[in-house]
Amino acid sequence: MRIIMVTSGEYGARVVNTIAKHGLAPDIVAVFDYDDYSGEFLDDPSSLLPPEIPDADLTVAAGLFGDLNLVAAEIAVESGSKAIIVESHAPGQLPEGLKSEISGMVESAVFPSPFCSLDITGNPFIDSFASGFGKPEVEMDVKESVLAVRVKRSAPCGSTFYVAERIRGVPLPEVDVAAGEGFHNYPCLASMEADPALGDTHLHVAGYLTREAFKRAAGVPGVHAHVNPRECLGEECGFLCMDVCPLVRLSMNTIRRGVTAEVDPFSCGACERCARECPHGAIEMINPRP
Repeated sequence: MRIIMVTSGEYGARVVNTIAKHGLAPDIVAVFDYDDYSGEFLDDPSSLLPPEIPDADLTVAAGLFGDLNLVAAEIAVESGSKAIIVESHAPGQLPEGLKSEISGMVESAVFPSPFCSLDITGNPFIDSFASGFGKPEVEMDVKESVLAVRVKRSAPCGSTFYVAERIRGVPLPEVDVAAGEGFHNYPCLASMEADPALGDTHLHVAGYLTREAFKRAAGVPGVHAHVNPRECLGEECGFLCMDVCPLVRLSMNTIRRGVTAEVDPFSCGACERCARECPHGAIEMINPRP
């Protein structure tokens, strides 16, 4: 597979370095960096096209804001890319109108927000990338503590590898907290500004996804929301808990709608929104932190 990277800023540099270091270096045919451009609006995005653009199968945009994403889309068109990945990690970075415009330019386009929510889509080129980089996934050898960690899929910024190196030896009940601390110490560069579409910040959501990967591998869910089925009246409230969950808004199955609401304890980010908003008091936090 031939990949073109279109990047800007520290975040874009992190993504390029991560995917090059961990397996995709031979596939990268060009990196076009726009660190020197700081505006969000362009009268003519084509004016910023590189003089020479190699043929490619996939274009990946990371760290771009506003109309610079259209530059990445035009690069994808000129390269013959069959697919494009355009990430966002801050509110307003990629307006809905730009997504629609880009979707009309390239055969297949996905817009993971944050980037570490990227999963398999069905497009062979996007999926080839997402098999190694996207929603974190790890395997562990465990006993009472973590003996070894293997990263199956890393967040594109590389934070999963960072956490994996530091979680060996951690007792299993402490994996949840240790993974969260490692994630923040990396540190994550996603925005701390609340995104109305998620009802939370991109940084928090990225942290939930990282913790989920390590909790699942350890087999210990840590702190999480739990629904009391005897008290849940989801049909009456319209399953409000699902409406306020940032991960459900991200199309994750963190809360499922059955006879009552059901929470996946490993996916739960412990943001407590569902517990606070439940009008029937049917949700409580299990293993809450002191």
